Amino acid sequence: MKLEPGEAEVLAVDATAFAQALADPPARSRFEELSTAALSGDVPDELIPPLQTMLELIFEKGRPSNRAVLQAVYAKTPRGKQQTVAAREVNKALQTLRGQVLENVRIAASPSKHTLVVETDRVRLTVELDSAGARVSSLETG
Repeated sequence: MKLEPGEAEVLAVDATAFAQALADPPARSRFEELSTAALSGDVPDELIPPLQTMLELIFEKGRPSNRAVLQAVYAKTPRGKQQTVAAREVNKALQTLRGQVLENVRIAASPSKHTLVVETDRVRLTVELDSAGARVSSLETG
């Protein structure tokens, strides 16, 4: 995965900090390797899974040094690409509601996800939101 110079610098700093926080030597070594690869501007395929995991943990529980840059890096990963496609599909479904009369909007929470239901005079749209992103779970007309 190719990185822009600014992405490489930010990712290398965060990977180094992440590695230093790990007690397990093999894990620490893997993220030190990620930092070195980031500085080179090219993250090899075998380091993409740990990169994805590190970024997800940083976004969820940590403090990213530069959220916007790291989000751009994450968007280049397979999971990031999947989430982008899913968000695009949700936005497309939401656009179908334009001009309709809104009758009901509600959100339901469960331990691992939220479900958003939007009902109009013509459509019922259900969107699931969880750590994997957003996705349309159903679109009913009638």
